[in-house]
Amino acid sequence: MNELRMYVEHLFEGKVLTSENIELKEEIYGNLVARYQDYVASGMSEAEALEKTKASVPSVDDVLRGEDAAGDASAEEAAAAVPTPQTEAVGQPAPTAAPAQDASAAPVSSTVAGAPTRPSDYGTEAATPPKKKWPLVVGIVAAVLVVLTVVVVAFNVVVEPALDYAEDTVEDVLENNSNKGGTSNTNGGTTGGNASAGQQQTPTFTDPEDQREYEATMALLQEIDSSDAGLLQVYAGRGTSSEVSELASELPLGANRREAGLDNTVAATAYIDYTNVSEDIDGDAIDRALTYNALAIFSVYPEVSTLRVTLQEVNDSQWDADTYSFDRTRVEQSLAAASNNAITQLNSSLFESADAWNQVKSYLDYPDFADHVVEWAETN
Repeated sequence: MNELRMYVEHLFEGKVLTSENIELKEEIYGNLVARYQDYVASGMSEAEALEKTKASVPSVDDVLRGEDAAGDASAEEAAAAVPTPQTEAVGQPAPTAAPAQDASAAPVSSTVAGAPTRPSDYGTEAATPPKKKWPLVVGIVAAVLVVLTVVVVAFNVVVEPALDYAEDTVEDVLENNSNKGGTSNTNGGTTGGNASAGQQQTPTFTDPEDQREYEATMALLQEIDSSDAGLLQVYAGRGTSSEVSELASELPLGANRREAGLDNTVAATAYIDYTNVSEDIDGDAIDRALTYNALAIFSVYPEVSTLRVTLQEVNDSQWDADTYSFDRTRVEQSLAAASNNAITQLNSSLFESADAWNQVKSYLDYPDFADHVVEWAETN
């Protein structure tokens, strides 16, 4: 009976719910349910039975005061002290609630014939308070939460760090290679921000795949770092197809160059086809290498307006190859944006000195520069 349950809860509003009061509340609820059922069984309507049942216990204040006065009275004795008004046959006026008796006085029974009796008078058939299920529910919920917490902690602390360690290490190296000053190299010039990358101690990974990814990525970054202005000066003004092919073989990813040159069918277009590129190389490093090569080709060959690139990884078929079309104007616009318009054109003036070319290379370290250049060039 939800309404009776709400009524009993209302009776105990503002009361301190000690263990004795909780037991008292449950016993009063059980008694009222039995009383209501007896009223209905005697022919009374449900609404009238509900009102008479609620009227039989208008308050528990007297009961609780009597319990405090008794001191050691049990919850069952306090519940038995709840006033039980005499009940007449159905159809007769409902009696008013009798004055509360002193808790220390012996209870007086004055049951009218035919009226429902207290549940305790029925012996083994008395209505018993419903068992408390909330401790079991709380226990189950707590156990589930503990298991979920353990799983989440295990994943965050053990699994995910192990999967991401190599990738994070490579990304940290890429982000830290932003030293604009450069360091001296064996050719007497200076290198860009990537110079220190090859000198760093190689970390050891427990997963061989992570180790391969790190080493392959760092090797490509070292290729970019080692490519200097002196190389570009050698090929300046030598614009034959074979010369373009030779330059491509000395730029980053040159060991994977399958074919390169000038496209005789499309004016002002150069092309480079890469094959058997290691799939262990991080994608960001690939983007940097392709962007660097486009900067170099456009700077050495001002007559070239488009660079077409095909890149095929190991074990991939030619149909799985990635294709790019770098547009000179787009690349120059990206470089102008990265340099705040300090560099707006790609030409031989950019590699007249090592410092000038290192400044161009330094923009590879700018956030999203290489990523945007490659993204615009993608054709598949």
